[in-house]
Amino acid sequence: MISDYVIIMLMSFLAVVMVLWYFRKRRELIRFISDIIKELEEVFKPTDKVYELLGYLVGFKAKFKLGRSSNIVNAYAMLTTVPTYSLLYYPIAKVLTRKNLLSIAVEFRGVMSRELHMVRKDSKKFEDKLRGDVPYIDKMYLREVMSSGKTYRVYYEDPKDVDVVLNELESLGDVGLDIIQLSVFKSRSTIYVVTEARVGVVRTIYRLINTIYAKVK
Repeated sequence: MISDYVIIMLMSFLAVVMVLWYFRKRRELIRFISDIIKELEEVFKPTDKVYELLGYLVGFKAKFKLGRSSNIVNAYAMLTTVPTYSLLYYPIAKVLTRKNLLSIAVEFRGVMSRELHMVRKDSKKFEDKLRGDVPYIDKMYLREVMSSGKTYRVYYEDPKDVDVVLNELESLGDVGLDIIQLSVFKSRSTIYVVTEARVGVVRTIYRLINTIYAKVK
């Protein structure tokens, strides 16, 4: 009888904790998504924009059209979040080291003559996707490099471009930019970056992309 009472009390306590956790983390996640959207629009200053929700508090896709005076035609962004508002899922996410991810792709007006793809060595999912997007990747040169204590596989056409990218990443210093993939697609005149999503990184990504475009094109 006592044990039943204890179980009921524990379950009631857990239910209260889960509800409080849900509303607190939900509020934090909504604020986080809003901050990322605000940063994107402040940086790109689009003349037109289209958002697509990926699900309830999952994230979004966005397409920004820029004015004719810009050297950028379109910019694309995708934010995916970890459902930390679920107390049951939270420890699983910690064990699996799941992270909020932000990808930004910038399509330039100018022609790009060379290609480069840099992907973190321990991110098999991203390398597999890259291979699907770039069927000729095995015909490119391959080199393993270190940046910010992480190992990357770099597929490239011109070795000078590898040094350019590494130098630019080094020059950023400790700004909290945790890059998972960086790609230069010459056929699309597009530079694509995937990083851990954090408030304050959008402007840094934008500057990085523009600098690489100026030096690699």
